[in-house]
Amino acid sequence: MLTIVKVEVKGNTEWRCFRARGGSWVAVCDPLGLTIQGETWAAMTESIAETLNAMLTDLIASKELERFLRDRGWQITGPLPSPPADLWFDVPFTTRTADRDSEAALR
Repeated sequence: MLTIVKVEVKGNTEWRCFRARGGSWVAVCDPLGLTIQGETWAAMTESIAETLNAMLTDLIASKELERFLRDRGWQITGPLPSPPADLWFDVPFTTRTADRDSEAALR
C-alpha cells in the first residue's frame, strides 16, 4: 500500500484569480511565475495545490529545494523523510479576485 507523507511548509503564495472569456477560472502567481486554470473555482484551487506540490517535488529532484525555500523565507516543519518519495507538500496560499478583465490580469 502506498503511503503519502504530508510535508507542511511555512510560507504563503498569493494568486490573482479571474474568469477567462470561456468561463474557466485562471490563477496567476507572479512571484513564482505560475499560471493555472480550472473549469470551476474548486478545480482551480485544487490545481494550485497540485502545481505547488509538483514544483517542490521537482526541486527535490534537482537538489534546489533548500535554496528555493531559503530565498523565499519559507520553511519545512520537521525533516524531510528519507528517501524523499511519495511526499505531499502542503503549502498555504491565498486567492484574490482580480478587479480587471482577464487579458489585463495576465500582464
